[in-house]
Amino acid sequence: MASTSVNSLTPQERARALREMGFDASETLLLAATRSDDVDVDLSQLQRMLDAGCEHRLAVRIVV
Repeated sequence: MASTSVNSLTPQERARALREMGFDASETLLLAATRSDDVDVDLSQLQRMLDAGCEHRLAVRIVV
């Protein structure tokens, strides 16, 4: 199950934010499409994981 958080970003803004975090195009598409109970993946959780040294591919595997 995806870790999620409510937010008000448009899909384009979410994709831009994910790309700015360094996710590649396929990771961005996967993360942007992942929802649980109509709630998107938590971008702040992803950023905390990256800040702690988690690699992008591993972060995707954890939250998807």
